[in-house]
Amino acid sequence: MIYFIISLLCLGVIIFLHELGHFLMARKHGVTVEEFGIGYPPRLFSFKKNGVVYSINAIPFGGFVKIVEFGDKNSFAAQSLGKRASILVAGVVSNFIIAFLIFTILFSIGMPTFALPQNYQEEVVSNIKIQKIEEESPAFSAGLELGDIILGIKYLNDYYPVSSVQDVQEKTAELEGKKIQLVIERKGDQVEIEVLLRPESEAAKGYLGVVLNEEGYLQYSVIEAPRQSFILMGTLTKEMLTGLGRVFINLFKGDGSIEELTGPVGIMAITTRSFQWGWDYGFYILGIISYAFAIFNLLPIPAVDGGRIFFLGIEKIRRRPIAQKTELIINNICFSLLVILLFVVTIKDINLFILNN
Repeated sequence: MIYFIISLLCLGVIIFLHELGHFLMARKHGVTVEEFGIGYPPRLFSFKKNGVVYSINAIPFGGFVKIVEFGDKNSFAAQSLGKRASILVAGVVSNFIIAFLIFTILFSIGMPTFALPQNYQEEVVSNIKIQKIEEESPAFSAGLELGDIILGIKYLNDYYPVSSVQDVQEKTAELEGKKIQLVIERKGDQVEIEVLLRPESEAAKGYLGVVLNEEGYLQYSVIEAPRQSFILMGTLTKEMLTGLGRVFINLFKGDGSIEELTGPVGIMAITTRSFQWGWDYGFYILGIISYAFAIFNLLPIPAVDGGRIFFLGIEKIRRRPIAQKTELIINNICFSLLVILLFVVTIKDINLFILNN
C-alpha cells in the first residue's frame, strides 16, 4: 500500500506541475484565472487572493486551472497568438523539465538500464538483483529480501562469484539439495546468508525460489549527464511516436488492437511495481511518464494542448480565428472519443494488471 500511495502522490505532482505551468504563464500575461486547484473536486477548502480562488480538493491527484476563455480584454481569446501559444505550451514545458531533471539526476548517480533502449545496454556491468521471492521457498525461509544483490555463492571452502542470472541458475542446479552461503549486498553492506537449496526433484519450482534480474547502471559526470539526458529524450521521442503510429494504424486500418496503450490503472500499476523494485526504478518510470505526457499533449489532437496549438496555427494562416462554436464542437467530439478510448483501455488494464495478478 505504501508504494501505491507514493506512486499516486508522485503522479499527482506531475499533473499538478503541468497545470502550474499553464497557471503561471496565464498570470504573467494578465489573463484572468478563476481558480487554481490542488486535487480534483469536491472542494474541501478554498481561499481567494488577487481575484483567484485557490482550492484544495478531495481527490488527491494532480490539479487544474480554470482560465476565463472568452468575454473581455483579459480573457484567453483576447490575447495575441504568441501569448495564447505560450500559455498552452507552458504545461508541456513543465513536463519536459521534470523528465530532464529526473534523467539528469539518475545519470549523475547511476541510471538503471533495465528499460533503457538497447544501445545503452552494451558494456554495462550488471548486478544480480532479487525482484520476487516465492512464499515457502528456500529464499523465503532463509530471510532473503527484495532488492538483495547476489555477489557469489559459497559451498564448503569454495567461492563462486556470479555475474549473470545464468551463473546463479547453473551453480544452484549443480549444488541442488545442499546448504550454501549466499554472499549478498544489502543496503550497502555485504552479508552471508545460509540457504538450503531445493533438491532436483523440485527443480521445476526453482532451487532458490526467486525471480532475478540483471540490473546494470550507467553513470556520467555532472557535466556529461545533461547531454546524455537530451540524447535519451531524443531516442524516447522517436520510440514514442513510432509506437503511437502503430496504435493509430491498428485502430483504423488493422485489427483494432490497443495492447500498446496504457491508461491510468496501468500507469498506476507499473509505477507502483517500479517503486517496489527500488526508488531509482520508480523515478525513472516517472520520468518516462512525464515525458510521454508532454509528447501526447503536443499531438495535434483537439481536446489536448497540441490540438489547441494546431488551431492557433490555422488561425495564423487564415489570419482570422476559427469560429468559437466550431472549435467547441470539434473539441467536444474529440474529447468524447478520448473518453471512450480511455474507458476501453482501462477495462483492458484492469484485466491485465489486477484480475490476472
